[in-house]
Amino acid sequence: MAFIVECAVCAALFVGIMQLKPGKLQGFFALFPSLGLIASAVGFLLRAEIDVHLYAAYAFIGASVMLVAWLIYKITTRRKDKSVAARFARLISGASMSAPLSLIVGIILTITETPDGAILVCLSTAIFGGGALLIAFNLIMVSFCGYQSTRDSLKTVNNLIKSKRLVIVRISMAKDVFMVLSKTAISIFASSFFMFANALYSAGLGVARYLVLKMHTQNGEKQIQSYFRVGEVIFFASISYVIYSIRLFWESDTADFHMVVGIAIACYTFVEFGINIRETFRLRKSNAPPAKALRAISLSSTLLCFVLTQTALMSFASEGDSSFANALAGVVFGGAAALIGVYVMVRGGLMKRRHTDGKDTERKKI
Repeated sequence: MAFIVECAVCAALFVGIMQLKPGKLQGFFALFPSLGLIASAVGFLLRAEIDVHLYAAYAFIGASVMLVAWLIYKITTRRKDKSVAARFARLISGASMSAPLSLIVGIILTITETPDGAILVCLSTAIFGGGALLIAFNLIMVSFCGYQSTRDSLKTVNNLIKSKRLVIVRISMAKDVFMVLSKTAISIFASSFFMFANALYSAGLGVARYLVLKMHTQNGEKQIQSYFRVGEVIFFASISYVIYSIRLFWESDTADFHMVVGIAIACYTFVEFGINIRETFRLRKSNAPPAKALRAISLSSTLLCFVLTQTALMSFASEGDSSFANALAGVVFGGAAALIGVYVMVRGGLMKRRHTDGKDTERKKI
């Protein structure tokens, strides 16, 4: 019954938000029911059932269907209106459908006793809540960008990011610190040296980002030296991870995570994966040494995300010992990350040679 109450409260909050004046407040307040749905999804895994009478379940489904129909009607009636108020109304109506849709899917999967129904309810509710969360962020972004279209707002944000490169690097370093602390806490909580090894790898990439931060205040040979050192940090951190992974071929040390913990690890790893891909894509056209170094760091971090995600999911999804598969993944992806470090060092060496040759040529001219 708790799941039904939570979804009903989220639906009521969304309907209340629809009555607000279009603007920043709508997007800000929409964050709360969106996050509430995601929290409800995680909570459902702990309860794994909806304790409600069959006829009451049908009544809740009927009420949810009526609410969805009403929201669709509001969207369609204003689909041709290009005003800011109409745009915000359509988006909030779309986000509001996440709560009744979560309730419909959750009740149907529960009363039909679908196999793995609890996981399906959790995933579907998290997806609906995540979609509503994206809409809320979109509303906030559009509001702060002068109520432009979403595409123009993204361009404005992208231009702002380009003009604040040092700030972005510092944020990335803060993200690495957060990841290190999170993985360390999980390693203590789950008594897993595997998670501690991942925390150490994240710490190494944090050091590499610090070197990139210094590169923005350097020129010429010093910047090239820092670029080379970034490659060294990536290489030695990755090789250390590979050596640790090789040990798993003979000794199990990845720990068995509870389903909730495993899903939580996978979720924030996917978030880290998305951040790394976005950073790599953003810097793809820049040939400046700091941008090249950040691309290498992001790609290396992305590769190790695959290992951590696989380990977290297999810890509760696989019945047998998955140490061999995790070790193989660690060796393969860690080895690939080490090759990235080698590539950066080779490129750094070539850049240093060209820089030295250029200096010699200038001296001969003089």
